[in-house]
Amino acid sequence: MQEPATPWGDRREAIIILNPAAHNVPSRERLNEADRYLLGQGWLATYQETSGPGDAIELAARAAEAGIPLVFVCGGDGTLSEAANGLAGSETALAHIPGGTSNLWAREVGFKRRPARAVEQAITGERRKIDLGRAGNRYFMLMAGYGIDAAVTQSVSLDVKSRVGAAAYALASVREAVRFKGTEMSLVFDDEEVRGHVLMLIAGNTRLYAGITQITPEAVVDDGLLDVRVFMGRGRIDIMRFGLQTLFRRHRGSRRVVYRRVRRLRMDWDKPLPLQLDGDPCPDSPNEINVCPGALWVAVPAGIKRHLFAEPAPP
Repeated sequence: MQEPATPWGDRREAIIILNPAAHNVPSRERLNEADRYLLGQGWLATYQETSGPGDAIELAARAAEAGIPLVFVCGGDGTLSEAANGLAGSETALAHIPGGTSNLWAREVGFKRRPARAVEQAITGERRKIDLGRAGNRYFMLMAGYGIDAAVTQSVSLDVKSRVGAAAYALASVREAVRFKGTEMSLVFDDEEVRGHVLMLIAGNTRLYAGITQITPEAVVDDGLLDVRVFMGRGRIDIMRFGLQTLFRRHRGSRRVVYRRVRRLRMDWDKPLPLQLDGDPCPDSPNEINVCPGALWVAVPAGIKRHLFAEPAPP
């Protein structure tokens, strides 16, 4: 009896990029379960550990150059984003074994936390193309955040984040809300210009934010567009107001929150806002972002019934 067709062809090899410093990295026992499952399905999987920022980019790029069909990331969204930068434009697909603080991508598409279940979902699921955003020379998979949320991200050290997780962000948010002022700028959404004093700008490729709410609930990952929300205001009163509105998902009705769907966004400012990409702080703040349609292959669980994808599942 002939085996059913799979999206992986005859070469069943995978690299598992493991971030041992991730906040919720699975135990070795759980990872061994995943190894045994993959081996039982005829897959050869090799673990490669990261030792610091940027390692996952290089490891993923090497896998793509070697023609490996599938790269798993066992870690958080930041490590996943690094791997996406290494795989962008290649034929190698990316999948997630949740192990970080928020695991937004895994939650968006339905990956289970148990590694054996996550790898099963990936190799028996669907191979799809998604868009990536780009800021300067760096891709982002989930979102780009300028302003107060990036200031919060920059004030949380990796050591504290790995030890206490989301609590580190809560404490930093209180501190930044008191002192963050935002900046005056001109925003050019494709060909439309808008001016204002900006506290926060989110360019979303996906929907979940911080694991508790949605700032861009209309976002679709394969439509060739980024969903941008800009929070206009000054000082801590506006920050607190926007925080509550966003938490209860009422920010979409605010006249001080600008929403556009764009291929390109340019920001002209005297004082750059800090930037985070996929939850990790950036050393610089490029004043232009754009979408790269269909730049990344991903492996996702079969039968996704959410509105995150515009295109139908492949046959």
